[in-house]
Amino acid sequence: MSLFSVDNFRQEILGVGLARSNRFEVEIPVPAELNNFYRDFGRLVSLFCEETNFPPLIVNTKSYKIFGPSFQRPVSAEFGGEGISMTFHVDREMIVKRFFEEWCYSVVEPDTFLLGYQEDYIQDITIYQLDETDNVTYRCVLKDAFPRSINLLTLNNSSQNQTHRLTVKFDIVTGK
Repeated sequence: MSLFSVDNFRQEILGVGLARSNRFEVEIPVPAELNNFYRDFGRLVSLFCEETNFPPLIVNTKSYKIFGPSFQRPVSAEFGGEGISMTFHVDREMIVKRFFEEWCYSVVEPDTFLLGYQEDYIQDITIYQLDETDNVTYRCVLKDAFPRSINLLTLNNSSQNQTHRLTVKFDIVTGK
């Protein structure tokens, strides 16, 4: 007898529910290096985050053979892959863009090309999955995150009713 039936599926969905991709919140603490100017900025960043992802978890394997056919053995785990992208609405004063630019400048100073101290620019970013009543059902902490790239913002005279959306890619050490 098959466990799947439309009625069983419907009952499970009605009882447990499904996670909705539009129910999330991002918490980005302000790095120590930017705390003087952007101290209360974390709330604005959370409100303006339009899109993000939970990081992938990749178990790297290596082929191993003692005798007979080879098999895969795990050798390491990688969190975040090529980084985590987040897309933000940009306010009229461009404070969101300036914030992420300044954060990048704390990683590599643009005039001298000197690297900043890691403890001054890394932050733990938390992504929350929320239910329909804003209760946290899942959370993921991006450990020691920092912005790696900021996308360009296109200016276009024919885009009358468009707003800027800034995509920032973060590098992370681990996700948990």
